[in-house]
Amino acid sequence: MNPFQRFFLLVFFLLSACSGGEDTSSGPPPAPVHVAQVKRADVPRLLHMVGNVRSSATVGVKPRVTGEIQEIHFTEGQNVQEGQPLITIDPRPFEAVLREKQGLLAKSTAQLNKARDDMQRYGKLVGSGYVSREAYDKTVTEEAAFKATVQSDLAAVESAALDLSYCNVITPISGRVGALNVDKGNMVKTADASPVVTIDTLTPIYVVFSVPESHLSIIQERMRLEPVQVTATPTGGQKESGLLTLVDNTVDTRTGTIRLRATFRNEEQRLWPGQFVEVELPLGVARGALTVPTRAVQAGREGSYVYLVNNENRAAYRKVTVSFEHQGDSVVEGDIAEGDKVVVDGQVRLAPDVPVQILP
Repeated sequence: MNPFQRFFLLVFFLLSACSGGEDTSSGPPPAPVHVAQVKRADVPRLLHMVGNVRSSATVGVKPRVTGEIQEIHFTEGQNVQEGQPLITIDPRPFEAVLREKQGLLAKSTAQLNKARDDMQRYGKLVGSGYVSREAYDKTVTEEAAFKATVQSDLAAVESAALDLSYCNVITPISGRVGALNVDKGNMVKTADASPVVTIDTLTPIYVVFSVPESHLSIIQERMRLEPVQVTATPTGGQKESGLLTLVDNTVDTRTGTIRLRATFRNEEQRLWPGQFVEVELPLGVARGALTVPTRAVQAGREGSYVYLVNNENRAAYRKVTVSFEHQGDSVVEGDIAEGDKVVVDGQVRLAPDVPVQILP
């Protein structure tokens, strides 16, 4: 065998070896998945949200006069009633001012009475020529001036009496007092930024939460027909029942949600301002709704989606809109139908048109 023949045989064997090592598969291996069928069912429309507890009224008590705190009439954390005394500011400076204003009022009142008598007497004499018209006009002017002085002094007395009454700080609302921010013996000023104490009304109390705007029309319809019950459950606590009392007037364009507020009687004070609670809002029953297991729904940049397995055992991408969830199932709308096979496990390896292997 000559060198040329040996070279030809070597090339032939190499080509044969390369041809034998080629991957004869037509694509990637099938992705193993678990599937479930899309079903139609009557599903209770029960919304689950996280809500925040807020007091139905909050007042930060600030002094309306400047002075020294003389007495404190409550205990921190105590329940108080509207009109109950809270603190007493030293009234003595204000009592002195009131006495001064009362003295000025008495003086100006006496001057007014004398000027009025002079005016009446001069009025009788001016007609007979015993008193000049100029003298009479002077008494009229003095009477008017003293009358104005009396009115000014009367207003000053009322203002001083009002300042004196502000020395007794009373509870503006019924509720529970918080921590005292200024102790007895300290000076308080009307310009102080921080309140002396804050009072929160806990009975009733509010729970604020948000729901997707897609539920707005259903909520409004149910509120027109009957009171809408709401339940709130604090972590480790008991479920409390209340009523939906407010639908906000604006949808949040950033989140596509609408804020709601429920009112709870909270007689046992199990709900506390600032708590986060699990809220349940029943909105009737969705009849014949399409449902898929919640774990089948994936979140993407364009919204929620699911993967179906078509008749050729390939993955098919479908966008869906989730209305609500109930006991592990999601009520959805989109390009899916009853009986479709939706992937519930193994989505991480899927892409549109990828072959799949359905596992038992």
